[in-house]
Amino acid sequence: MSLRKIIRKQETVDERYPFSLDLIRNFNTLVLESPVTIIAGDNGSGKTTFLEGIAAAAGSILISGEHMEKDHSLSPAFDLADDLKLVWDVKTKNGFFFRASDYITYTRSLAIMREEAWSKMEEIKQRDPNSLEILPYARTYYELKNLYGDGLEKRSHGESFFDLFQARFRPGGFYILDEPEAPLSPQNQLSLLAMIHDMTKEGAKFLISTHSPIFMAYPDADLYEIRDGVLMQSNFEEMTHVQLTRDFLNAPDRYLRHLFD
Repeated sequence: MSLRKIIRKQETVDERYPFSLDLIRNFNTLVLESPVTIIAGDNGSGKTTFLEGIAAAAGSILISGEHMEKDHSLSPAFDLADDLKLVWDVKTKNGFFFRASDYITYTRSLAIMREEAWSKMEEIKQRDPNSLEILPYARTYYELKNLYGDGLEKRSHGESFFDLFQARFRPGGFYILDEPEAPLSPQNQLSLLAMIHDMTKEGAKFLISTHSPIFMAYPDADLYEIRDGVLMQSNFEEMTHVQLTRDFLNAPDRYLRHLFD
């Protein structure tokens, strides 16, 4: 186990974002008892902002390997991080903060790195086939190929998303995932859950925001839902997303006829 508890240091009276959000105003303590903690809530409830603040306080890197400070859009996250105290059993250096919105940018940057390394290798070969100058470029190229095959951009969005997690998860890491189910089919969501489960056996810990009832069904996960601006512990049957999805599947006409009348 790694991160054990997230505590609000003080009730900051501040009308600036993100302290203006009801979720942040009302937050006091979150205890991460299970290897997997899941947070659900409607759009605009503050899930992403909350996770960004925790990631900044934890010193998480982005999926690209860059530090969060380099992304100026995350500056409010560091304001929130200053107001959070994180209690660790063992602070891990493994892990990352993942936002679905970062994925396309990262995929493109990997493709550019691989292409540039290949071009440089070819240039050096033509100039001097025996030159040791080629080594760093060859290492970059073959490391990327080993991790991602012919490139994430050569796969479907959902497949490459899945491949990315498979390549980047490490034992003992702390992973903050913001809506990782976004591009995944139900089958691949189950596959990702199986991968997450395998990683928890190796000491990894996950904090996940999601809209997916499939993710919420993860066995023994601690489930939280944001209701009226308050982070409340819940169970699978009481989760709003679960109830609405089940009701819709049981009687879709009852919902759809109001939309198309």
